[in-house]
Amino acid sequence: MVLLALESENGAVLTYRLSKSQITVGSSSKNDVVVRSPGVAERHLVMHRTAGAFTFVTVDRLTVVQNGERRSRGVLNPGDKIRIGAMTLVFRSGDAVGVTVEKEMDARGDASAPVPREASEQTVFLPDPAGFAAARSKLVEILATPRRDCCQGVVALIRESLPGVEVAVLVPGGNDGPTALASVWSGELPRLAPAVLEELLTPGRYAQVSNGEGPVVVVPIVTPTREMAAIVAARPVGRLGNEGVGLLGEAARLLGMRWSEVDREAGALGGAENEVLRRLEDHVPGSSQAIQVLRAGMLAAALGNDPVLICGAEGVGRTEMARLLVTLGSAPGGAAAIVDCQGQDEGRLRIQLFGHAGHPSLTPAVEGALAQARGGALILRGVDRLPVPLQAELAGLIAAQQREAVRPGGGRWIATCGEDPLALVQQGKLGSALFLAFSRRMLRVPRLAERREDLPLLIAGLLRRVAAEQEKSVRGITLDCLNALLAQSFPGEFTELVAEINRLVTATPDGEMVRCEGLQVGGAQSAAAGAEAVSSLSDVLASDDLKQIVPRVERLVIDRVMRRLKGNQSKAARTLGISRGALIAKLKEYEVQDYRFLRRKKAVS
Repeated sequence: MVLLALESENGAVLTYRLSKSQITVGSSSKNDVVVRSPGVAERHLVMHRTAGAFTFVTVDRLTVVQNGERRSRGVLNPGDKIRIGAMTLVFRSGDAVGVTVEKEMDARGDASAPVPREASEQTVFLPDPAGFAAARSKLVEILATPRRDCCQGVVALIRESLPGVEVAVLVPGGNDGPTALASVWSGELPRLAPAVLEELLTPGRYAQVSNGEGPVVVVPIVTPTREMAAIVAARPVGRLGNEGVGLLGEAARLLGMRWSEVDREAGALGGAENEVLRRLEDHVPGSSQAIQVLRAGMLAAALGNDPVLICGAEGVGRTEMARLLVTLGSAPGGAAAIVDCQGQDEGRLRIQLFGHAGHPSLTPAVEGALAQARGGALILRGVDRLPVPLQAELAGLIAAQQREAVRPGGGRWIATCGEDPLALVQQGKLGSALFLAFSRRMLRVPRLAERREDLPLLIAGLLRRVAAEQEKSVRGITLDCLNALLAQSFPGEFTELVAEINRLVTATPDGEMVRCEGLQVGGAQSAAAGAEAVSSLSDVLASDDLKQIVPRVERLVIDRVMRRLKGNQSKAARTLGISRGALIAKLKEYEVQDYRFLRRKKAVS
């Protein structure tokens, strides 16, 4: 007679009394001892009795933990404990003591009703075999009151309990692939066939899916109504072990039990999503196909935390989209540290990025732009202009950060580059490692020629924004002026259009309509001058070169004062604190237009 005591994690003990010479253990009901737990195969191990000695061997090279050591075969002595999945199997002799519940097993492996058996009382306190007692308590605490970020909390907890393991909570998708609710994952997310998802609904089942990046353990999140809600995926399998799979299974079960509340809290994101979409339509107006694709990409990027690569031709507004994305992100209002990667040597770039240490780091002591971007984003303008060795270091830093659990105050990576990133990789200008780091979320800003039908809406929006920046009230734009703008090719793309709108609003008296009279709309010289005059202060201050900053700031201030005073040079000189002669010299140097026509125009009207 053999006594096998099956101990569950909640302290319950189920004892099997068996007289067979061969005893099978597994999750299938066809076994002599049925153990339904994540990590247990249909037939996991077989025990043999030969001349009074007991041995065991696992099936298909599976493993169990015998007395703390991982084994695939061994000899059994009374008192030996075998950890299988989340359960513990204790091998006892026929005269074992203790208060137990016994089940007589018939030939089919079915159990009769439990029968209590009196014995002398014995209490033994043992530590949690897997060492996850604190993690389980924290899981219950996280899901006691489900919040919008509970999936992120579960992922962070699993990551902390199983160092080096990548984990994700995914909603399986169709052709578009799975959607990550929370993840610490690198590379492509696992895709599951419908047949696999259906099979996972079988109680006690989990899957091991093999792809090009190695096997992935997939545990289903099943609701009380037996519906597949999501999955928990983790890798590498070698670092999980049976105990790790058991922790994944417990997290999946708890999520499934509370999924209605979790899903309802996640649904609260709909309000935030609608607000992001409304702001996108305000800042990126238009109905063209190219703009609809851009807005959809911006929305998805705003609701996630993946590194984002914004590509496009020179002047289409890549940096503008990067700044907008920071204000729309999961932590809006955070700082945006901007690093211009063009025209600087590697040493200076390292100091600007990482501080005086000059090397990438994720420690709290890091300096430079990485420290400034905490809680916001680090925007790399023209990342393809970085030296290739520095690109490789940044790729490694991004990959390391992606493998860490999401923490409050962490920074986000946003980069801009040319119109065709793949061509840049082939030309050796953009490192393949850095390209892969940004490959999950790439956006393309279209040229104006691809969105000609959007220009009226775009011009109207720019007029409102520029008038607000200049603290002016404009009644609109005349049809002739609008047609003149629509007829221009704008070789400088969005940047040239913004410069032209700035120049037109600057020349328009407060309270009047924007007109093109006396202005050479679209002229190359005027467009260049306008772009120089109305560059936003944030763009100007992004440079550290005083030889570039001082003249541009001077021109901005002089142009603004001359416009406000309608070309009165004497008053402007007193306001600026310089002599009239010095002002005249600077007007000629910077080619500031004569705003005296504003006084003449007002007098005529």
